Amino acid sequence: MACSLAPGVGSSQTLFNGVYDGHAGWATSLLLKSALIPAVSSSIAQLQPGANDTAVEAAVGKAFTDLDDLIMTNAVKAVDGLKAGVVEPADSRVMAAIAPAIAGSCALLSIFDPATSTVRVACTGDSRAVLGSAAPGSSSYSALELSKDQTGRNQDEFDRITKEHPGEDGILDKESGRLLGIAVTRAFGDHRWKWTEDFIKHVHLNFFGTSPRPKYATPPYMTAAPVVTTTRIQGPDFVILASDGLWDHISSEHAVECVAQWLSAKKAGEKTPGDKLARTPASPSAFDTSDGWPNWSATPEHFVVEDLDNAAVHLIKNALGGKRRSLFTGAALAYAPLSRNVRDDVTVQVIFFQDPSKAN
Repeated sequence: MACSLAPGVGSSQTLFNGVYDGHAGWATSLLLKSALIPAVSSSIAQLQPGANDTAVEAAVGKAFTDLDDLIMTNAVKAVDGLKAGVVEPADSRVMAAIAPAIAGSCALLSIFDPATSTVRVACTGDSRAVLGSAAPGSSSYSALELSKDQTGRNQDEFDRITKEHPGEDGILDKESGRLLGIAVTRAFGDHRWKWTEDFIKHVHLNFFGTSPRPKYATPPYMTAAPVVTTTRIQGPDFVILASDGLWDHISSEHAVECVAQWLSAKKAGEKTPGDKLARTPASPSAFDTSDGWPNWSATPEHFVVEDLDNAAVHLIKNALGGKRRSLFTGAALAYAPLSRNVRDDVTVQVIFFQDPSKAN
């Protein structure tokens, strides 16, 4: 996760917020935390003030793909040192250099330009951005998704990949959304969906990389190119950025409603009254273990407001159970590796564009 003020279009001061959901290790997400915002800032700062949306979106997209190309190219150069006799198999320097290419990460970046009241969202992977759009003169909000989850369940992604790899039946599972076994269709790193099969085998044998995927024929299958959207906002609006671990348990609409409840309590300076916080055990009906995962949905009747200082904490706690205390404590306190069977990693940022205690 990252948050930074940096030059934006025409070098104007711009707010960048990022969520980086790593998989198969932490190396890629850690690199993105330090490198993605500077890369995007450098790219869009070269544009003239007033550049049109198409030009800005293209510059953001190029920054994403250039950074991923750098990750993958640096790894290839490090491995090629073996052929040149510069390094030996299992060389720790090579293994460190290839780590961001071996692991993978989604990236969700919001770019707020206060001069134009514009929010741009760039999404690579299945993290999601949702706008809470304020209704004029009231405390109600409507939800607008600013990104679409990039999995095989997304029809646009399904069509794109099947067009790029004609005749390769079985590389995408429409029901699970998985691409050759992975849950997302776009990501940084993830060498096993980008390099040639021979090179993957070479890294596997000499530097402890993972072996090629079954049915691997015409790489690359994955890209880090983001889908970029541009939205004009008004002062009372807010944006939720979150990894898929949050969206597993709460809808976009209910997440916006949850934050709206927090805003009302923040403005009033009051938490939910204590008599509404009964520590009732979770009902067995709240769980569906047919696929080995305990599943539940966070809905408004279970929301509680306890954390007036942090809307993201408020949202996470309600997504993991809210008033259902047994459910919440069990989900929150589950430890690795068992936690993976209960919940995915959850990263959340809630971005306000004015003082939340005065919103609406």
